[in-house]
Amino acid sequence: MIELIYEHLANPASQIVLCVVFVTGIVRGFSGFGSGMLIGPTTAALFTPKVALIVLAFVDSLPSMALAWTTRKQTQWREVLPMVLGYLILVPLGIYVLKTADPSALRWFISLSILIAVTLLWGGYKYRGPRSSAVSLSVGAGGGFMGAAAGLPGPPALLYWMAGDSKAAQVRANMIFYLFLTDIIIITGYFLGDIFTVSASALGLLAMLPYLVGIFIGSKCFSGASERLYRNVAFSMILAAAILALPLLDTALR
Repeated sequence: MIELIYEHLANPASQIVLCVVFVTGIVRGFSGFGSGMLIGPTTAALFTPKVALIVLAFVDSLPSMALAWTTRKQTQWREVLPMVLGYLILVPLGIYVLKTADPSALRWFISLSILIAVTLLWGGYKYRGPRSSAVSLSVGAGGGFMGAAAGLPGPPALLYWMAGDSKAAQVRANMIFYLFLTDIIIITGYFLGDIFTVSASALGLLAMLPYLVGIFIGSKCFSGASERLYRNVAFSMILAAAILALPLLDTALR
């Protein structure tokens, strides 16, 4: 494992991933979301979708615990818990797609899903329908499939909460705990589905430190941010990552 870590430190592709992980940590600490949307597409372009998901599993596990603890009192549990249950239901289907689908198709799915979600949110889309446990369960199910298959558990939940009238602090708290709990589920699923590899795990371990440092910086920045700044910074970063991660740009990235 130590030798593999040194190999990643000397690998230009891994170095790019580590830089992206650091910036993503700042976005995650600031906004409460964005890990899968930023790390996933970039790492998938430089390696494979499976490597991207393993790296995400590592960086969004232990480093996220401290972030989750600070927001536990602001979390709307009546919405978060049904969503996590829905997530659990469709994780097996997402893992099956991950193991059997074409990697390039998964990459397109990742990027286009992000672009659609950010475009709707930034365009001012508002959801005025019911906000029952059944609706939360359905949203979580969509996140479970996308999270397992493409490392994107966040967009369905984010679209649902940002499309309402919740303040930035509330959305951030909900997203942090939703992603923390679903990370536990997906890591278990990947382990049972034999997704982890030694080389990708070494990169994931290496990425945990810059991610944790980034989270600390981002959390400090959030305390003085306005509602508008919160939305604009988060969506700008995510939109840029989605565009750069399109398979058409592989040559430029590599």
